[in-house]
Amino acid sequence: MKFTMKCVLDSDILEPAKVRTAAHNLENIPVEWISVMEYPVENYIRKNEFVLSTAIGCHENLVVFQNFVRDVIDSGAAAMAIALGRYVEEIPEEVLQIAEEHDFPIIELPWGIRFSDITQTVLSKINRWQKKTVDCSEELQKELLYLFLTDGTLSQAADIIEEKTGLPAAIVDTDGILKGRSKNADSLTAKWEEYVQSVSHPELWNPEDYLSKDIGWIYLKDSIIQVKIRTTNKINGFLLLEQPSEVLLNSLFTNGEEYMLEYAATATSLWFQRETTIKETELRLRDDFVWSLAKGEYDSWDHILSRAKSLDYNVNLPYVCILGFAENLESIFEKTEADKATYEQWLQVTTRAIEEQVILSRESIHRKVMATYQRERLIVFLEAPLNQVKDTFNLFLDNVESRLKKRFPGLIMSWGIGENHAGIQTFHDSFNDARIALDIGRRQIGPGYRHTYSNTGILRILVTISKNSDVFAVILSTIGRLIDYDNKRGGDLIHTLTSYIRNQGNVSQTARALHVHRHTLLYRLKKIETLTGRSLMNPDDLFLLDLSIKLWSISHNQE
Repeated sequence: MKFTMKCVLDSDILEPAKVRTAAHNLENIPVEWISVMEYPVENYIRKNEFVLSTAIGCHENLVVFQNFVRDVIDSGAAAMAIALGRYVEEIPEEVLQIAEEHDFPIIELPWGIRFSDITQTVLSKINRWQKKTVDCSEELQKELLYLFLTDGTLSQAADIIEEKTGLPAAIVDTDGILKGRSKNADSLTAKWEEYVQSVSHPELWNPEDYLSKDIGWIYLKDSIIQVKIRTTNKINGFLLLEQPSEVLLNSLFTNGEEYMLEYAATATSLWFQRETTIKETELRLRDDFVWSLAKGEYDSWDHILSRAKSLDYNVNLPYVCILGFAENLESIFEKTEADKATYEQWLQVTTRAIEEQVILSRESIHRKVMATYQRERLIVFLEAPLNQVKDTFNLFLDNVESRLKKRFPGLIMSWGIGENHAGIQTFHDSFNDARIALDIGRRQIGPGYRHTYSNTGILRILVTISKNSDVFAVILSTIGRLIDYDNKRGGDLIHTLTSYIRNQGNVSQTARALHVHRHTLLYRLKKIETLTGRSLMNPDDLFLLDLSIKLWSISHNQE
């Protein structure tokens, strides 16, 4: 498959040549170019280059000769041919020993062979080999394209790749899951499964390990070669090849043969694109269906049953609606490698990943789940037996939050649960309850909590009351002077009063909660009584103050 030093020496013009070192390694040394070079080398030799030389300037100085050969070896040259006669009568043993230690071929040439003739012959052979390689790569791609168009499998694609490369092949997705393998890939797949279990995620391998930045192949332990299968900037999966134990990786592929790997990877990406398209279409249908249940927009229940069956959903079970809101996605995005995608692109991928974690959580409690992401809200319908609704959604959300914590460290989720209308065919009502619970709970209690519809009962009443103009007048007459004092002087009397009421009038506990001295707290409490004209020792006054603060807080947050 590769063009090697053995192929170079298999030429009539080089028949008189004599290999002095590393003769056993000629089949494993790739050759990509040929040049003529004399001392000093500097940086004029490319990797895998066959170097011709007369060694002029070296014949009278052994050290110079040794340095010359060392420099050629260090440059990554394939081999070095030295013409004997005018300048060098015999290659010193010390020079041959250096080459032998590096398993580097030194070749003796008769003086009468012209370098230009050798160069022309070798370049012609390289060009023919490269053309043959490109033709073979194009043929491989054509066969894979035909296989794809005729609904062939990825295992059949792996068979074709093995036939062309001579190496067992397998194809996996970005999670390391096997999608197809060639007939002789038993050893390869066994090594791969063992390797996947030892790493956190196949896609997270160090990019510095890649031997070819353009193609993206990598040498792993256990003789596995990996090639990225990608479209644009997205990695879809990996093509795996098993390196023969007797062949060095650097001699296994050369630049010309990278075409074959690139063509193979490009063609196999079509299977992944088709699978992605099918999956995205199915996800859109599922999203539309769940969203229509939440909105209560459908022609008839028979139509819902028909759509549910086609999507493998069972809508004749009792469900409770759960709404989730990701509070800090923008800050998480800013901490990621934002240059790789726009926020909109990242958000689309991330919300889908959150939805996937929700779907996976159903396995832990063995319940049906239907989910979609709409209008910045995660909508979940969770199967919940009517006598176990609370236990079911709490257990489910425990699992969801555990998964999200691992997948998105630092993510803050707020939840609203519409348990009041959990049941059969109550999707829209439960959704409305969950929406109210989420919105009111976030507004009054804050982000990062679970808010049930029943727990927001008092808040819902207060929201209704706060909209009455007469009630609002009472609020201002009761705590208006406290609000003005805090605004003008940067005080904290409202917060102090709230904490005092929450601690049931216990001065010591309130002082500790506010991190202030007891005397400071007593001064503030006296100031509150003076400004409001109410006594904190009077239960009715205390109730009115507490209610006024709650109503003012609700109306203030709604502005």
